[in-house]
Amino acid sequence: MREVYWAVQRRLLYLLILFLIAALLLFVPLPIQPTYAGRTIENAGHTPLFFLVTFGVLFVMREHPRFQGVRLYALAALVGAGAGFFSEVIQKPLARDASWEDVAADVVGVILALAVHALFDRRAKLPTWQRLGVVAVAMSCVAIFLTPIVRMARAYVHRNGQFPVIADFHSHIEKYWTLSFGVNREIVDDALEVDLFADEFPGVSFHEPVPDWRGYRTLIIDLENPAPEPLHLGVRVHDRRHNYNFNDRFNRRYDLQAGERRTLRIALEDIRHGPRHRLMDMAHVSDITLFRGEKSGSRRLRVYSVRLE
Repeated sequence: MREVYWAVQRRLLYLLILFLIAALLLFVPLPIQPTYAGRTIENAGHTPLFFLVTFGVLFVMREHPRFQGVRLYALAALVGAGAGFFSEVIQKPLARDASWEDVAADVVGVILALAVHALFDRRAKLPTWQRLGVVAVAMSCVAIFLTPIVRMARAYVHRNGQFPVIADFHSHIEKYWTLSFGVNREIVDDALEVDLFADEFPGVSFHEPVPDWRGYRTLIIDLENPAPEPLHLGVRVHDRRHNYNFNDRFNRRYDLQAGERRTLRIALEDIRHGPRHRLMDMAHVSDITLFRGEKSGSRRLRVYSVRLE
């Protein structure tokens, strides 16, 4: 009996160390770039992390006489899912972003750990049909985990393959490279339809284009104002060093008349000299934004393509 006691105590120590490592990974800022790949990998990391946490609970408590069979799995599920929920709730007072998507990713890791443990648990003695069901659950969890990573990889292949075209909206993959603020956006007939419904500078950003624009001379934006009112359009471009001040980027305003379609041609040399106190780094361009510059006027924008020449 004493040997069992010390074995459980030692495993509890292992579990405590695992929880401390998990807390560090969750709450200590990691040196991950704020890119699509960085965000995807950071979010995907929740699943393997909570897989390890839940598997750790199963490993530690499986020798405890009070937690056998269904009780063991219920305890591990409760601890894993509870830890995932608490880790997001506690981020509110820490001024960090809490996300239900992260909680869902945590739960996927918990379920995967339960399924994998059940498959190799000799005490469970699952009949064949139950083992097949557990395998299906495990494979579903792996598929859920891999889906955003595969989607991200496809988006990068698409982005890199069509450059110097930045966007032409022939594929819905283009939406992965747009960020919106105060707008609704949808791809319709190979164009991006943008509803600028907010009052304060609503717009859409073409985020994280292929960053090296050296060797090109002109940024070309083919767009249209489909509304019966004039559109007061702002265009801004910035690089990775941008400090989010107005004077640290390229800014230009255009007025499009009702129903006007226009091709904007902006010299990259003008963009390079956009920041007031430095030259823009044309090897690391990170964002092109189109936005409504005034509250009055058109609230619609149609973008056909964005490219370099």
